Amino acid sequence: MKVLATAGDIHALIAEVRLRVPLAAWAQQYGGSVAWRSFHDCSRADLAAADVLVLQRGTSARACWLAEAMHARGGSVVYDIDDLITEIAPHISHHERSAAFLPWVRRCMLNSDLVTVSTARLGAALGGLAPACMEVPNHAFSAGDLPLPLYDEARPVSLLFASSDRLAAEFLYPVLRQLDAHRARLVVVGPPGADFSAAGLQVQRHPLLPRADFIGLARSLPSPLAVIPLEASRFASCKSAVKWFDYAEAGIPTLCSAVPPYTDVVDDGVTARLVPNDEAAWSAALAAAIGDAAWRERVARAARSAVRSRHTVAHTAVAWQQALQEVRRRHCECPPPAPALAWRLKNGLGSVFESGLLRLRRFNRERLARRH
Repeated sequence: MKVLATAGDIHALIAEVRLRVPLAAWAQQYGGSVAWRSFHDCSRADLAAADVLVLQRGTSARACWLAEAMHARGGSVVYDIDDLITEIAPHISHHERSAAFLPWVRRCMLNSDLVTVSTARLGAALGGLAPACMEVPNHAFSAGDLPLPLYDEARPVSLLFASSDRLAAEFLYPVLRQLDAHRARLVVVGPPGADFSAAGLQVQRHPLLPRADFIGLARSLPSPLAVIPLEASRFASCKSAVKWFDYAEAGIPTLCSAVPPYTDVVDDGVTARLVPNDEAAWSAALAAAIGDAAWRERVARAARSAVRSRHTVAHTAVAWQQALQEVRRRHCECPPPAPALAWRLKNGLGSVFESGLLRLRRFNRERLARRH
């Protein structure tokens, strides 16, 4: 089977997690082939060479056109989504722009043969927006045979916070202000660092990093302890527990908010600590974890074992195989109607100018990148 995997930016972290790593594993395990393209670099020739088009988080007219063009050529379309972007939480950076792209999200999903989701909870929340959903879970980053980090009682614990967007974690600020600097220090990766600093907290800040670099940073910290605060909301509950997967694989013990998705995968006190979102509970949980290096090591070992048994890239590759087989079956049983004459005429004219347009788009993006 030939798969064309596409995303707004095929080199972005989310495309790496959802498409590049697991589909490469799928191709190796099942003998398929995968081509990678960003939406605006995808050509009619790319579509013609594929059996299945995978659209990762398509939110534009271009993504919808790709789905329509793939169907017109007799191919199948999978729409992949890992967040409830139809109901974005107010603190998320692109919340205000969501009204503009939601019609395209709905249209892309309806024009797909199958929607792949990161969790069953997300599939249920999408309801009638999708023709059919299948779970393709996220996976842990593989740390190979690296040993667990050191958990030294004599050194301050590194409390690690990381997110690709802002966190609704204001309830934690009073607790963190009370921490003894000789017992714990704060390390923040990504946009939350600005909010922590604005709240008067002393933090070591880092920009967003590629996945492998982030795991390397996390493992290099003295006595690392990951902290994952998450609000209790419908949007948050439909996320996957991929942060815990990565921390567990890296051998880093974790404190998580006691909300889904973490309550769905964590064995409380054994593979992580689930903490109610109130100041007293977080204060007690942080004090207990910081003061007990033996507990941190036990949790790290148990979490790594649990993740390796259930949440590896091999598990995700199996799920992709099932989804790709299902999308081909559905497509054969109910092929899309032939495109209208007007669409075929417009598409024919577009093909005449496509090569030049793609080159112009690449030139403009490279020029903008140089400016930045």
